[in-house]
Amino acid sequence: MTRAFQIICLLLACAFNGYCQEKKEKASGKDSYRDFKSKILSSSAEDLLKEANELKSNNPDQALTKVREALGISLAQEDALNEARCYLLIGEINENIIEWNLALENYNRSYNILKKSYPSSSEYKTALRGLATAHLKLGNFQQSLEYFQELLSMRLNSQERKEYVLGLSEVYYQMRNYDEAHKQLDNLPPTKIDDPSFETRVQNQRAKIYARTNDIEKTKDIYDNSINTLRANKPVAKAEEQSLQSTKEEIAGALREQKRYDDEIDLRNQSIQFNLETKNLEEVTKDKVEISKTLSAKGENTAALREIEEAASMADTLDNPREQANAFLVLADLYEKNGKNSQALTAYKKYSAAVAAVEKLNEDELQQRSGLIMQQRDIEELTKNVSIGRQEYTIERATVFRQRLIIYGLTLILLITATTSYFIYKNARASKVANQLLALKSLRSQMNPHFIFNALNSVNHFIAQQDERTANKFLSEFSQLMRLVMENSQEDFIPLNKEQEILLLYLKLEHYRFRDKFEYEIKIDESINAESIEVPPMLIQPYIENAVWHGLRYKETKGKLLLQFLKEDSHLVVRIHDDGIGRKRSTDLKTQNQKKHNSTGIRNIQERLAIINKVYGTNYRVNIEDAPSGSGTHVSIHFPVNRKMNGV
Repeated sequence: MTRAFQIICLLLACAFNGYCQEKKEKASGKDSYRDFKSKILSSSAEDLLKEANELKSNNPDQALTKVREALGISLAQEDALNEARCYLLIGEINENIIEWNLALENYNRSYNILKKSYPSSSEYKTALRGLATAHLKLGNFQQSLEYFQELLSMRLNSQERKEYVLGLSEVYYQMRNYDEAHKQLDNLPPTKIDDPSFETRVQNQRAKIYARTNDIEKTKDIYDNSINTLRANKPVAKAEEQSLQSTKEEIAGALREQKRYDDEIDLRNQSIQFNLETKNLEEVTKDKVEISKTLSAKGENTAALREIEEAASMADTLDNPREQANAFLVLADLYEKNGKNSQALTAYKKYSAAVAAVEKLNEDELQQRSGLIMQQRDIEELTKNVSIGRQEYTIERATVFRQRLIIYGLTLILLITATTSYFIYKNARASKVANQLLALKSLRSQMNPHFIFNALNSVNHFIAQQDERTANKFLSEFSQLMRLVMENSQEDFIPLNKEQEILLLYLKLEHYRFRDKFEYEIKIDESINAESIEVPPMLIQPYIENAVWHGLRYKETKGKLLLQFLKEDSHLVVRIHDDGIGRKRSTDLKTQNQKKHNSTGIRNIQERLAIINKVYGTNYRVNIEDAPSGSGTHVSIHFPVNRKMNGV
């Protein structure tokens, strides 16, 4: 907004100078809009774009700032080529942060400008390449195919044609048209220049195709040649290494589908040897985890356990919580299958810690990407503002200067004030919503560790009682529950049937430990479509936990817990009835620490509901009542059936 204001002010000042000069030299004619703009804008859009291009990979935030300045200059100078170059660079920055929809928008803007005025330029080819790649990544294969074919219809040098033919082959491969994908590789033009990097990528593409057409022997031969080529041409470029790893995963996936487990293990051991040479320990860890899974599928649990223990040990040395979480989860599962409950418990704890680190990492990445996206929105507004300013200036040249200076000057001030106020309000609102969503995620993350801790305590309880059979059964059920909880923990809303599955497992687990204290019953209204209704995850479970741990557990006789799902008007109502000792007596029995914990848990749920209602414009509410007899508690949770997104 500031840049646009500066440009318009400069244009107005220049118009005034032009007017004075016009009075002195009537016979000499008038300076054009384009002439005096070029005099006042001394900064070079080309230089700014060159600097931005150097910064785009390591410092995208600063790169976008440079692009914003270059775009402002290009728009003011009506420089369509540099304007298109700005959008190309923004598209490339979007590619680097894996924002393919935004990349597609910016490549499309550049394409529309270049197609009109520069259809034979290198920038036009770059725009076509960007559109083809973005559509491929988004799964729009037909559109990707059309843009690659348009590229190949242009005048290209040998290297460009080879790259685009390889891209076309990948589109057909993703479309599962393997014959056409292979045919494209056979049509690659010959080249006089020895390019081992490109040849390796072509061979990797052939290997992927052979793997999917069940020609495994050819696949293995080509993969061997690729590794040997990379060994002979060290250091290995990043693009070559990524191509090799992608090819390996495609081949391994095909081998696993065909249950050729020994061939898959040999392939991954070959990859491990190569990655140890290049010190790529993250890829080594991935391969060892997958080998462990394959050995387990073969029934070789001892060998599988040995591989996953090595993978987990290696993951512990890496600063990569995602790989650590993956390794520890597989390790815990195998320990459980082998009856090593204590080791399984330790592995689950490490897995839980790694998952927490992954969530923190995801939040940091989300904030960084959100900042870049906000900058791009500012650039879009700059485009609109400068375009409006340019149109206004053209109209103003046809009127008397002094009248224009007074009338449009005041209008401009009002426009800038209103626009600035609007964007301040918009940014404040967006920031408030983002903060609320982060707070919501934080509250969910506080609940999950407590839930896991209680469940693990139950495992310890069975182990302490030397009830190994129940402990094993509990741990198996618990691992299923953990998977469901972790799968849904990143979502603000999940289908009701998934939440019911979690609650059923949770009640089953609690009943293992307290089967002499209570029985439970679940009733679901037949008119409820559990797949179409969405509810916040882990919102019902804490109230069930309170009923068991603070009501039924202390009852001298065997109690009962009733969980009902009802549909009332436009709401789903979940009722939790227990005939436990009641809230008053439970409070008297609690320790000071238990009172503090229970208060915090209920407060977290209340805060979650308040944020959800505010952000999404809904009306979730909870009613808690004591039973008329004073023994037991009734909880009613009201969920709107038709949740509407309130501007989010």
